Amino acid sequence: MADRLTVTYQGKEFDAVQKSGQEAGSGPGKVWEVTRDGAPITSFPADGADDREAIKEKVLAWLAANEGRPAADVGRQ
Repeated sequence: MADRLTVTYQGKEFDAVQKSGQEAGSGPGKVWEVTRDGAPITSFPADGADDREAIKEKVLAWLAANEGRPAADVGRQ
């Protein structure tokens, strides 16, 4: 499993970086923290079975599901 992935959504780049949950402020276990220009947007548990495509799909699904949220609510989207 990769520990970093860049995803492009609507012409903007988002980085997914695997971190410890404590690093990301979400508790124990590994997580994927999604950022835009260094600002955290969301995180989700890292699954050892996830490959790059699965991680990309999760990030894109979250971004699509949260398009209507105010920009300040999802970081620098």
